[in-house]
Amino acid sequence: MANFTLQELQSMITVDMGDYKVAHGEKKLITRDLGSCVGVAIKDSLTEVGGLIHIMLPEYQPNGCEASLHHEVGTAKYADTGLEEMVRILETKGAQRTRLVAKIAGGAHMILHPVIAESRDISSQNVAAVKKKLGELNIPVLAEETGEHYPRTVVFDVSSGTLRIVTSGREDRML
Repeated sequence: MANFTLQELQSMITVDMGDYKVAHGEKKLITRDLGSCVGVAIKDSLTEVGGLIHIMLPEYQPNGCEASLHHEVGTAKYADTGLEEMVRILETKGAQRTRLVAKIAGGAHMILHPVIAESRDISSQNVAAVKKKLGELNIPVLAEETGEHYPRTVVFDVSSGTLRIVTSGREDRML
């Protein structure tokens, strides 16, 4: 795994599981431990406004007590509601939907099960839901690293648009 200096770590904005953060310019956003979860980095290159979200589940399915929930209590963890909400916030910060582009990472098959095919496990459902929602929002996916059997940490450099993928025992990759 890559070594980060203390200064680098202190300058990064942490995105927790089931949450997102948006930033402008020279900021870096980091989310850790993407197993079956999917990290989605979205950026408007002209305004240098971008965001990173840590998707945990494919779609929001409200039950009686969750019907009125907002971002503060968890709709960001779903591909459909989370991506929609983050894009809305990016637009309030100056991004234009027609200029947004995405990069995705994660969706690892962390648990091998003899009965459940990898194509049907939660990681595959998460990746499919992310791509479906980005398609509905007309946001092209420029690059992705999904699947396999290992967790990832991702660092999104909002200024350059680079998504750095950090995995224990592997070379860092840049998307």
